[in-house]
Amino acid sequence: MMSVVILRQEFPLGRFHATPWRVNPFDDPYGEWPPSPWRLVRAVTARWYQWVREAEMDPDLGKLEKLQRALCSSRYSFYLPPEARKGNSLRQYQPTELRMDAPNWRDRGVFVRTPKVPKKGKKGQQGEKELSEDEKKIEERVKKLGIKRLSLTIDDDGKWTVEVKTLKQAARDEASISRLENILGHPTGGWQRIADAGIRSYGTSLVQDNYWCVPPEASVWWFIEGNDCDWDEGLKSVLANCLERITYFGRAETLTRIRPVEQSGEIKANCKLTEQRTAGTVPVLVPCAEATPEDIECTTDDPSAAKQTVPPGARWLYAKRPDPPASRECRRVPEHRPDCHLMQFAIGWNVAPERRAIVRLTARFRGAVIRELLLLKTKDASSSWTKTSRDVRESVADMIGKNADGEPLNGHCHTEFLVWCEDGQPTRLLVWRGSRAFDAEEQEAILLAAKRDVSWAAAGPDSDEWKVRLVPLDRAVPPPPGFDGQPSKVWESVTLYVPPRHYLRSGKVRAGESIAEQICREVRKREIAQDVQVDLLGTPQWVAVHVPPRKATERTFIGDRRGQMVRLQFTTPVVGPIRLGHSSSFGLGLFRPVEEPR
Repeated sequence: MMSVVILRQEFPLGRFHATPWRVNPFDDPYGEWPPSPWRLVRAVTARWYQWVREAEMDPDLGKLEKLQRALCSSRYSFYLPPEARKGNSLRQYQPTELRMDAPNWRDRGVFVRTPKVPKKGKKGQQGEKELSEDEKKIEERVKKLGIKRLSLTIDDDGKWTVEVKTLKQAARDEASISRLENILGHPTGGWQRIADAGIRSYGTSLVQDNYWCVPPEASVWWFIEGNDCDWDEGLKSVLANCLERITYFGRAETLTRIRPVEQSGEIKANCKLTEQRTAGTVPVLVPCAEATPEDIECTTDDPSAAKQTVPPGARWLYAKRPDPPASRECRRVPEHRPDCHLMQFAIGWNVAPERRAIVRLTARFRGAVIRELLLLKTKDASSSWTKTSRDVRESVADMIGKNADGEPLNGHCHTEFLVWCEDGQPTRLLVWRGSRAFDAEEQEAILLAAKRDVSWAAAGPDSDEWKVRLVPLDRAVPPPPGFDGQPSKVWESVTLYVPPRHYLRSGKVRAGESIAEQICREVRKREIAQDVQVDLLGTPQWVAVHVPPRKATERTFIGDRRGQMVRLQFTTPVVGPIRLGHSSSFGLGLFRPVEEPR
């Protein structure tokens, strides 16, 4: 009759750290999964000795050998959690042997200050031994080379204190010693050389940690099938006492709980060991039926086992791991925010984007949003605006800014991509549309586009190196000034204002095309106010502007134009947001309300 012992093993930290026998961790292609029965036999043996010590029993090696024989002669199969995955390897430096490191100094020697023992002169007087010619040469050589010195002092208890000092520090000490000699009335000591000095420290070794990720709520089930005569109730009780004391399995960081159970319920073995190796199988180390206690208790650094490909008393069998469940994307549908006209994103970077590159950042993000929106509507990753149907082009008109025929929309009712700056640095990216709130698909497209980094560099080989990360801000973050509906009489530039028409000709301002005149015309055209006073702030600066693809071949200065910071003063309070000038839908010409100057 056959008896089946069922063990349930859990990993509370969700990891199983182990390296198979004689496998270089850097070249381990499989990892140890399922756990090795050979490892279980050795762990049970070690805990049997612990149990005997704790119970203060006389060690009956006959019971231990019977338990070892039962484990070695049984057959093993497993239930492995399908959710288990091989984790990414970790590398770390660990200490090795304690050794003496030679100092890496040019003279390969150390000079230490030691108290000299005064000796008696010919007439019994105390005196200091004069330096010999060789010692004087050594002293001069030390000063020329600038070799470090060690200050060595001995207290009354015989303790030695060593301090590394540079020659400059030693010179300061010399002045202190001279003052001390004047007080004591006799010398305090001199410099002596120790040739074989060094530092005792631990060596280090780079270690790779391979592990398997096992969900803490999942369990590994062991099915140990053996003869009834081997697995009696007394032996199962001994096994339970040993398993109760196993706190780690594999490396010490693998905390585990393993215990015998009566029934496994609906759990069945999904991994069995076979003699023949086939495609897709992995090696597993198991004990031989004829393994002796000496083989099982042999240490890993024993000369008889350290250089063998298989430890004494063990053999290789092969296991076919269960196929993992098919991975699929768990799509998270973002919450739809009704009446949403503004979406804000914090801008994070390693290198801050330049103010002149604001349009590059917003234009590329706008392109990503349009691609995601077309993908949501057509389910075709290769779709573009020109290839989609007229109905789709019409549905994305408010996002793109042109109708299905490619003509620009009137009344500035399209989506605008703006940038808010604090102290001259871009801090937020704003997606704004005042004519109509964003629907669910548009909000999702904007959030999906924000998951990818956005480059702000000019087109070229380095355009992918300078990127920013956009972090969505929730409704708890208030909108920036000007987007909150509060009126104000005075507004100042947040980003550079670029006149839509060239205002200079041969270095002179064109008649009727000054910056103030162009702003006044646009303010009246947008019905913001009938009149406005314009004050120029600072000097003009070059800034990149948006160039539509159809005009890309006509540009002369690679899309750069003169921009100007300005202040607007209205006779009556006006409500924002205010965006004026060239590329105002891409972040330029944005204004903020300020207090009215006295």
